[in-house]
Amino acid sequence: MLKLTLLPDEYVVVNDNIVVQLMRVAGGRADLAVEAPREVPIVRGAVLERQGVERPTCLGAPPKRKGKVYRDQVFRWNDDRERAVRVMKQVFDRLEQNGAIDEAKVLRVQLERIIPAFWEDDLAAQ
Repeated sequence: MLKLTLLPDEYVVVNDNIVVQLMRVAGGRADLAVEAPREVPIVRGAVLERQGVERPTCLGAPPKRKGKVYRDQVFRWNDDRERAVRVMKQVFDRLEQNGAIDEAKVLRVQLERIIPAFWEDDLAAQ
C-alpha cells in the first residue's frame, strides 16, 4: 500500500482520470474532494462494512476509540489570537533591535511551529 502525506490543497492523480484532493484537516477529520468518471464507484468504507463487506486486509484493524483527543481539534482563529501574534512579532523586533538577534530568531521559529505561515492566511479567512 502506498502511503502519502498531503498538505491542504495538495492532490494525487490515479490512472490519469481520478483526482483526489485534500481540502482541509480539522478536528481529527480530513475533507477530501474526488473527481472520477461516473462509472467508477466511490463508496465510504463504513457504508460497505455496514453492508457486510469486510474491511480490506491492507488497512489493518480499525483503531479503538479513546477519550476525546484535543490535539487535532479545530484551531479557531479570532481577533485575540491575531493581536497576540502581532504583539509577539513586535516583541521579537524589539529583541532584535536590542541585540538579542539569536533569541528573537529562536522565538520566531517556535511561533512558526505553533502557527505555520500558511495557516495564518487560511485561519484568518475563517
